[in-house]
Amino acid sequence: MSDDLLPELTATTLTMPRLQLLDISANCITGDGLEKAVNALKGQSAPAFPCLEELDLSMNPLGDGVSESLSCLLSCCPVLAKLSLQACGLTARFLQQHRLLLAGALTGTGHLKAVCLSHNPLGSTGFELVLKTLPLHCLTHVDLSAVRRGPADYPALEHLAKVLSQDECSLTHLSLAANGLTDSSVATLARCLSSCPTLVSLNLSGNPSVTSAGLHNILASVREARRPLTLLNLKGCQVSGPWESEDLDSLSELVQDIRLCSQALNKLDRQTLKQSWDRTQSHGHFLDRNSKCLLSATST
Repeated sequence: MSDDLLPELTATTLTMPRLQLLDISANCITGDGLEKAVNALKGQSAPAFPCLEELDLSMNPLGDGVSESLSCLLSCCPVLAKLSLQACGLTARFLQQHRLLLAGALTGTGHLKAVCLSHNPLGSTGFELVLKTLPLHCLTHVDLSAVRRGPADYPALEHLAKVLSQDECSLTHLSLAANGLTDSSVATLARCLSSCPTLVSLNLSGNPSVTSAGLHNILASVREARRPLTLLNLKGCQVSGPWESEDLDSLSELVQDIRLCSQALNKLDRQTLKQSWDRTQSHGHFLDRNSKCLLSATST
């Protein structure tokens, strides 16, 4: 799809007032193209997409100058629940202009539950601006995977920990995969888990500097909170034995579904995990594939 066809697409969607899902990902749409589409919507007496619940603009080269157009588009979607902007070439500059306008549009409907901004080079500055912009009092799912700009750039987890500790935070699912996290940064994140009663799913996969120490800190915090995680994804991290006996004994009680995949897991590590899991979780499942590549332990 070219930018020239976007206004035609917009006119077409106006004839489908009950449209609930609009997926125009990977169509080479630029910021200028989105602006043309939004201009075609202006002047309407009623919202252009009154029933639209999901909007996927992922993998389009929108660029940083799209925040104003995006804000206008969101105002045309009063019941939007899910927005995906994965890999759209967004950096911190995306939120340095018209940020308050975009924040208002994201908050305005009160229906938005899930936002994906993964695989955009937002960097640490952009990461912090995202946390200031998203309506975390109503969002349940946030995906900020692979958003750092380079090897020396790390997300500001101290700010995230403060946000998660706020009473009005409603996040249940958080993904921070492939962000160069370390055991130290995971420890910062783990400290707030006991004060974030809603968070039950945490994806930290693809962070090879996270080891068993990171897992231990997470489990200790979950144990303190007395509220298990439904999912903990540590695939691509360097989690391996020897295991803390306290962690092994309570693993199945603290995490219902734990996913591990690492070359660091040797045969003895996997056997020890399996014995512990079988002993404490009679109705669970333990999956072992490609002895040194994949270990997935799942409780149902």
